[in-house]
Amino acid sequence: MSTNKSPQQLQQAMEKLQTRFLSKLRLKAELFADISQQLESGILTTFPELINEAHQLAGSCGTFQLNHLGILARHIETIALSVDASEKLQGDKLKNLIDSLRLFVNEVEQVLTGPRDFSSNLLPAFEMAQDVWLVLNPSALRDELCAQLSAFGYPVKIFSTFAECIEALRIQTPALLFSEAVLADQLLFDQKELIDIMSEHKRWLMVYSATDSFNLRINAVRHKTHGYFVSPLDIPSMMQRITRLFDDSTFSDKKVSILDDDLLLAEHYSWVLESAGIEVQVIRDSRVVIPELLSFKPDVLLLDMHMPEFSGAEISGVIRQYESLSSLHIAFLSAERDIQLQLQALSYGADDFITKPISNEHLVTAVKLRLARNRDIKSLIERDSLTGLIKHGSIKDAVLIEFDRMQRSGEHFCIAMIDLDHFKNVNDSYGHAIGDVVIGTIATLLRKRLRRSDKAGRYGGEEFMVVLPKCRAKDAKLLIESILGSFRDIHFSAGQQSFSCTFSAGIACSSSGYADADMMMNASDQILYNAKRGGRNRVFIDLEGE
Repeated sequence: MSTNKSPQQLQQAMEKLQTRFLSKLRLKAELFADISQQLESGILTTFPELINEAHQLAGSCGTFQLNHLGILARHIETIALSVDASEKLQGDKLKNLIDSLRLFVNEVEQVLTGPRDFSSNLLPAFEMAQDVWLVLNPSALRDELCAQLSAFGYPVKIFSTFAECIEALRIQTPALLFSEAVLADQLLFDQKELIDIMSEHKRWLMVYSATDSFNLRINAVRHKTHGYFVSPLDIPSMMQRITRLFDDSTFSDKKVSILDDDLLLAEHYSWVLESAGIEVQVIRDSRVVIPELLSFKPDVLLLDMHMPEFSGAEISGVIRQYESLSSLHIAFLSAERDIQLQLQALSYGADDFITKPISNEHLVTAVKLRLARNRDIKSLIERDSLTGLIKHGSIKDAVLIEFDRMQRSGEHFCIAMIDLDHFKNVNDSYGHAIGDVVIGTIATLLRKRLRRSDKAGRYGGEEFMVVLPKCRAKDAKLLIESILGSFRDIHFSAGQQSFSCTFSAGIACSSSGYADADMMMNASDQILYNAKRGGRNRVFIDLEGE
């Protein structure tokens, strides 16, 4: 399902789901009324059906903001499970069950005839601005930090006092505030209004201190800051942290699949997650779960535990038979509360449990936490540890995939091969540790400046490959030249020395008519070589692609 829905469309969809659920609830109430009459007549054969229906309602009623009905349905399920068919019909448990069924029917009637509240409490997705505010003493460090942030494309505002910053915060809040821990003998953590505004708007706060103080670090933890840096400030590490924060804040490129026999509930979850910017697939048939997952490639699967034909545990076990789905995070989303049954289900290969009913806000939070965990695990497997970019094999796979897509759709793409100029001299002059900083910095710059659809990978030691879908050669050249200009402006420090670096790049475009992906990659490598021979610090493209 696409996430390109307006808030009004999402709200209307949720209202339609609510109406459909109420219609379904009317039918369930009629069924419970029939079952209560049968139980009074001594017919106990309806117990399995009653248990299944009550279990499903226990999970779905709360989701549709009918918590009291969900609690009552769970009570009915618990009693039904505890009643032995051999018990005498006049037993207290059976009487309690019949009374509870009648109460449920009456409560449903009140819900259906009473006023309806369709407020859905959707959590809207939003694009966070990437502005950074600095609250620092006037210094060379402040000027350097401002220049480096600007080179990475972050809009910057500078404040010299906490009072100036607080006054500005009353009007506008930045995505990130980077502040000295102590400024003009004032402690950052004593600035209650500043802390409260940043916290209320869920903005990030980073701390810089001239000394490494344990007490200040504890204060930073207590105020949930997102970074603590000490003098001398490692600017490349700080830039990597900032870029990672912005990368982690969006889930628009993350996917979730849902398999639940209650399709109304599955659709509800889908709309809630889509409203938070997450792409969702609802699987309607357990038998096609594998091809659906292989096609959609989700990061997380929300799986019901109790389904009529196959249990969630069985489905989980089948999924784990496929190596290509080994990194998929499987979370049971179920009304099951029995710990033993939960543990037994997890033994089939699922990762954890989310208990129904669950509010919209908690669902979004729970799913985002699992998306983040899945991303971290996949990053360890698929990404280069120094740069955070995808590895050699994966970036080549990205070219193959894009070439295949181009052949099917006719939409052209470009490859840029990038190589740092005179990098051996950097290692020889300043050491390999500084060389790693340079490599990490260009990787951070690529992650910051590329589109979400683009792919960047570390191709070799100081060589990188960028895949640019739906991109013409001249646009690719403008983009890579812009990145080169920003990289040229970044200053690196090694002791008392300062230096800057450049790179050369070669761009090949599929519109030049390459026979296959390998030929296109070889062409970009040759064009890079020509850029090196042409004097370095420049970007060349294939003439046909122009």
